[in-house]
Amino acid sequence: MTDRLAQAAATGADVGRVFDAVLRSLRRFSAGASGAVRDEPAPDGGGQPGRGALSALRAGALAVIEEHGRLVSGSGFVAAPGLLEDAPLWLEWFHVVGDRPPEPLVLDLDPSSTGFYDYTRHPWFRVPERTGGPYVHGPYVDFHGTDQYILTMSAPVLDGPRFLGVTGADLYVRRIEKSVLPLLPPGAVLLNAQGRVIVSRSARHVTGALLRDLDIGAVDRDGAARARPVQEGALAPCGALRLYLLLRHR
Repeated sequence: MTDRLAQAAATGADVGRVFDAVLRSLRRFSAGASGAVRDEPAPDGGGQPGRGALSALRAGALAVIEEHGRLVSGSGFVAAPGLLEDAPLWLEWFHVVGDRPPEPLVLDLDPSSTGFYDYTRHPWFRVPERTGGPYVHGPYVDFHGTDQYILTMSAPVLDGPRFLGVTGADLYVRRIEKSVLPLLPPGAVLLNAQGRVIVSRSARHVTGALLRDLDIGAVDRDGAARARPVQEGALAPCGALRLYLLLRHR
């Protein structure tokens, strides 16, 4: 088991580097977004910026997409409710469709509409708002954009203790597979914090399946994230986000 734990730890570190690179870009984007929103004058001379302030964030979103084009299909800034003077909800988000250059993502943000997209309900927004830290949500089917399995990574945008919103990046699972599968030994499974399968080299588990009885908390319980033996094999953390590698018993 010692060799299995060491293999799980090493593979988890390799996989973690893939996602941590995107997270570093999001944190840089968040720092820039905080300054842009804070320094933008309000359109009426009051205390709140308007939607025009967010146009300056286009470069940050496009930089994330360009830097991580093998993984990232979309990126942008999502405003906290009430942040803007002229819109209760707003996002400045760009996504890639086919081989075309990134284009703005248009969603229905009108609360009175039957197609209203209330992003404040989603974990990728709520968790950073509550914790002040990054989060990864999914895999889930993105019915409002691509109808494909994606992960959404997000990082809070803060002005001191004040929550301004999040920066985020969408990652197609099919793109993740191309980067992560070559790193996984046979039988290995990449999981989220709920035990849901993201990428698998195990014939027993497919993307989206939930490993209900897996003790994910065994990795973090003592406050020192490390590879741990679990009933199913060896479980290891993957970088700074709550992603985990399960290396099943042979």
